[in-house]
Amino acid sequence: MTTYRTLSSLIAMIHRVHSARGRRRAGLFSIEGTRLVERALRAGAPLEAVLVAERLAHNADPRRRDLIAALSATGCPVTVAPDSVLAELTEGRDLGPILGLVRLLPPRPLTDILSSTPGKHTGPPLLLAAVDIVDPGNVGALTRTAHAAGAAALLAVGVSDPYHPRATRISRGSIFKLPVVGYDSVDSFLQALWALDVKLVGTTAGGGIALAKMNWPDTVTAILMGNEAEGLPAEVQGAIDFNLTIPMPAGVDSFSVNAAAAIILYTAVQAQHTGD
Repeated sequence: MTTYRTLSSLIAMIHRVHSARGRRRAGLFSIEGTRLVERALRAGAPLEAVLVAERLAHNADPRRRDLIAALSATGCPVTVAPDSVLAELTEGRDLGPILGLVRLLPPRPLTDILSSTPGKHTGPPLLLAAVDIVDPGNVGALTRTAHAAGAAALLAVGVSDPYHPRATRISRGSIFKLPVVGYDSVDSFLQALWALDVKLVGTTAGGGIALAKMNWPDTVTAILMGNEAEGLPAEVQGAIDFNLTIPMPAGVDSFSVNAAAAIILYTAVQAQHTGD
């Protein structure tokens, strides 16, 4: 655990890990808000340091007092800063004037995740893949959706970044509970899933299998969500085993990427339960 000797050095690190490069170099990511720090603690996430505003540190509210005490009990250094410092760092968001640095854990192999997935009675494992999703808010929403739907893991491909500060906020703590496997490129992603004989399911606005008529495979299946503007890259489209279409009224272009993922995951889980 790194000790930040000065307030300025801690603030500098929080700024540094706002970029993907900074996160890779430091091996840390940042989280913001009372609820997210509480959930990090409950999940046993490796908190490296916490910065709190004076008004939170001296708050008489039992919840705030318990949070500071719990952080201290884990040995996590807690630094108190003027309210104005936290207001600037949080850009005025009202999630609680507290920021944390969390150490990035070593990547967990997908084979290990799949082997530890609960037994057959729950259905074959489902994976949600975010393929070159640009908006970190969408990646955070997909993380939360995958966790809520019982997916075995989120697969973050290319530019999809579940550790961006906006992504961690919107994940609402799911980033601490759901295994995440990253792939730098589409090619490495496809090679890894082919090696495990994972079935790939994509979506298309028209001409695919109607979602209600999909016969879900009795094996590990990955649901692939593509870039917000361009969808899945051509090499991925050529590798898909099943293309699904979610029926929509005439004149509607598409669902949002997270809404589509939620609908498909929910349908897949319900189909698995029906087949138990």
